[in-house]
Amino acid sequence: MAFGYVYPAYECFKTVERRPLEIFQLLFWCHYWIIVALLTVFERVGDPLISWLPLYNEAKLAFFIYLWHPKTKGATYMFDVVLQPFISKHEAKIDRCLVELRLKTADIAALFWHKTTSCSQTTLLDLLRNVSWMPTSQTCHNQHWHNLKKDETELVGKTTKCVSTMENRVAADDSKKKVSYDEQLSKSKRRKWRVFNFICVK
Repeated sequence: MAFGYVYPAYECFKTVERRPLEIFQLLFWCHYWIIVALLTVFERVGDPLISWLPLYNEAKLAFFIYLWHPKTKGATYMFDVVLQPFISKHEAKIDRCLVELRLKTADIAALFWHKTTSCSQTTLLDLLRNVSWMPTSQTCHNQHWHNLKKDETELVGKTTKCVSTMENRVAADDSKKKVSYDEQLSKSKRRKWRVFNFICVK
């Protein structure tokens, strides 16, 4: 990491800040970062396949040092001999693929945006519909509660009426019993009085 990215980045910074600009040195660092970018992409695929080889990491480090070292200037050699001829040969095809990829990306982004806005609108409409239904459901709830209270009041009234009727019946039965008891008592007294008069007469 330090020899492949940190030190080259610092040297590139010094080259950019130097006045006057050294065009060849700046061109060298452009070559280096192009090659490093391609290697970073390829090693994402290649590392799982060949990282088991002995001294793989050491070889990769040595290659990075070879690319930027002032004595070897490997980046310039790799760019001029390997990369530049290959890219020049397939440049039109690469540009066409990039344009197609850009168009496909734009189509995918537009489709994603359409689906996102449609889903958001549907969710918002559902939310507004639920909010608009809440007072209606609250009114129904209040009406139901009012009906329950009304039924409860009617039930209490009927119960009170039944209890009052039962109390009146019990009171009437008690008064009837009391009258019959008084009648029986007077009859008993009259009977005793007759018996007493009968005994006295004898």
